[in-house]
Amino acid sequence: MKFLCLAYLDRGLAPPPGVAADYGALGEAMRAAGVFIDSGQLSPSNASKLVRVTGGQAEVGDGPPPETGQAPTAFFVIDCPDLTAALDWAARIPAATYGSIEVRPPR
Repeated sequence: MKFLCLAYLDRGLAPPPGVAADYGALGEAMRAAGVFIDSGQLSPSNASKLVRVTGGQAEVGDGPPPETGQAPTAFFVIDCPDLTAALDWAARIPAATYGSIEVRPPR
């Protein structure tokens, strides 16, 4: 099953020095385990666009939706046998030590 892991900087802590190397090592471990699908950094939420379709007409505006809280800063898409395995991998994402990781399972 594919899971989306979203990284948030929501604890007011700064990334530690050398975090890029930690992300590189995590990516290598995920690839070696066969769970890595994709990952990347996200632009700030003020750079996003919001698309809604009303009456068959697409409306594009500035995002994010007003009802959201903290915006994610990075993402991972992983393929794991179950939620427990996905949570184990999410705990290894460096941002979990200075923010939090949201894990979304498929429906």
